[in-house]
Order: sequence, then structure tokens, then C-alpha cells
Amino acid sequence: MVEHNNYQRTVFFRHTASFFCYISSYVTDIQEYFSLKSANDKLVEENTNLKNRLEQLAAYREHYYLDSLEIQGDYIYYKAKIVNSSFNKTKNYLTLNRGNNDGIRSEMAVCSKDGVIGVVKNTSNHFSFIIPLINVNLRVSAKIKKNGYYGSLQWDGNDYRYSFLNDIPFHVNVEQGDTIVTSGHSSIFPEGELIGFVETVDRETANFLSIKVNLATDFKRQSDVYIVAYRNQEEQKQLEQEGKNE
Repeated sequence: MVEHNNYQRTVFFRHTASFFCYISSYVTDIQEYFSLKSANDKLVEENTNLKNRLEQLAAYREHYYLDSLEIQGDYIYYKAKIVNSSFNKTKNYLTLNRGNNDGIRSEMAVCSKDGVIGVVKNTSNHFSFIIPLINVNLRVSAKIKKNGYYGSLQWDGNDYRYSFLNDIPFHVNVEQGDTIVTSGHSSIFPEGELIGFVETVDRETANFLSIKVNLATDFKRQSDVYIVAYRNQEEQKQLEQEGKNE
């Protein structure tokens, strides 16, 4: 009927073409979906290289050795992936797919494109055990970006979306929406890494504020992270320990 009737042949080929266009479009969507992982891995690799390059350029500027290739930045960035995690406990953890064989050691910082993740606690040859911000045992030196006042950030064990910045003097001007970042007053985190934003401010005592912080990192959606190594960490720690022992 299709071969010998023009109308039926036209209708048949029109629907056939429409059907195959639909199938082709569907197959293309599937291919694009599975290519997202490769594209994301490439983006993380590029971001890691850019962070390391920025550290090198910052060192050039600080030392005025613009024609030298020997100057290195204070921090080295390694890309990693989360392979295991918990977020419904009071002592949550993350496991990363990088370890001793990759140059990872304890007390290195862990961040993502969204903000601070946590700190490396233990390592094996191929993995790292991370204490995240949503672990009651972790304290991070943090500051209010707009005025530089710093205190101690610690999770209370309840909602994984929020933490608390303590030890901020009562007279400090803090408002909802203010940005909270790392203070740089440690041998772990670089200064200025995003932590979150002020949610509420409570004046519970006459001396210090209790500041609730909406964490920038959504721990239920993290996959790719950066491990941050401070080159001079051991030197700083040794000097501080010697000063304490005197």
C-alpha cells in the first residue's frame, strides 16, 4: 500500500522521520548525560591547576621575583573525590580517594568550590579520613569578613546546614547575611576561604555573641574537593611548640 499510493507513502515517511528524529534526540541526551562526568573531572583538574598557579603568582608578587621560576606559593592544591561519608551523626566523617602515595598528610585543609569542608585527620596509602565542619570535635578559626573580628567556629551536633561562631565580643557589629571566612590564624587553612553567612545573632551574655552561621557547603551534595597543603606547616608548628616549652 505504501509503495503504490502516494498519499499513504507521504504519511508513512513523515511519521517515520518524526519517530527517528525523536529516537536520535533521546540518544543524544543520553550521551550528553554520561559525558557530564568527564566534563566535570576536566573542570576540577583545571581549577586545581589554576589555584596552584595563583599561589605561584602571589609568591612572585610578594617577593618581587617576577622573572624567577623557582618561587613557589605557600599552598599546594590536590584534587580528590569523596568515596564515603556520613552527615547524620554528631561525629561525621568523609573518606577521600587520596592518601600517603599522593603526598597527603594529616592536618591538611579540605575545601570545595562551595567552601570549607574540613581537615585531614588520618591517612593510608590510598585514602584520607576527614573530620568535616559538621563534627562536634572540630574547631576552626573563622572571622567576619567585613571587619576582621575572629573567633572559633564549632558545630553543635544538630542541623548539618548550620554551625556557630563563638568568642566574638559583644560590641562587634554583626548582621544577617555577613560573610564568614577562615581567619588564616592557623597552620591549616589559607585566609579567606568561604565558610558561610550569618543567619542570626544572639546576645546571650554581656561579653560575647553567639552567631549562627548558614554553611556555604551542602554536605549532602559534595563529590569533588581540594586538599590544601601548607608548605611551611611543620616549620611554623615547630617554632610555636618551642616557644610554648620555654
